[in-house]
Amino acid sequence: MTWGLIHAMTYGAHFPGSRSVGYREAVEAYFYTAFTEDEQNELNSGMGGVAWTKFADKFTKDLGWLADHERPKRFRLQKTYKELCSLIFLENRLAAVDIRLKEIIEELEPGAHQFWPIELIQPRDKPYPVPYFGMVVHSHLNCFRLKECDPGHAEDESVGDYILYSISGKSRADLKGVAMSRAAIGSHHIWRERYLHSPWFFLSDTLAARIHDAGLKMPKHYPMKHV
Repeated sequence: MTWGLIHAMTYGAHFPGSRSVGYREAVEAYFYTAFTEDEQNELNSGMGGVAWTKFADKFTKDLGWLADHERPKRFRLQKTYKELCSLIFLENRLAAVDIRLKEIIEELEPGAHQFWPIELIQPRDKPYPVPYFGMVVHSHLNCFRLKECDPGHAEDESVGDYILYSISGKSRADLKGVAMSRAAIGSHHIWRERYLHSPWFFLSDTLAARIHDAGLKMPKHYPMKHV
């Protein structure tokens, strides 16, 4: 069984309001020292300034591993949290996991995904007490099967050669009718879909069971249809 993990766009324990510290300065310094003026213009489409999306896109797209200057390492949270989810979303769609979830993922898929330590600083410079790690999932698959979804559960929003699918909602009932290929999933345990805009992450039944058994607090995630 596949589980689709939903990223609701409201602040909370899964999506704490945050602002990176030092990341923009590191990227800006790299951009202006590592690239020639012509290369800078090519990256930012001649619009001037740092091509921020070219760097932030590496958090969510299949664009390779992040170099040191591309990895945000410190975040200020807008408020104090008693308990965050084991998987959270930070500024610029960066995902982060606590040490317990990191260890589970690395046990199931050693070396497949990128993790690095980050600091979460709450108001009054109070560190969040649980270790967290920035995470970039490097498995980008094509497991979604539009024609085998239940009627009305997904749509084709492709334009020309640009392929994009969407699901009709974010409830348990909505995801239950969205079809995913067992064969395409294979032995993967956490991945992103290349052409399906949402959910943001997909979990194998094995990973979902390990998360449940460990009692981890997670964003909403619901089972999907296997074909």
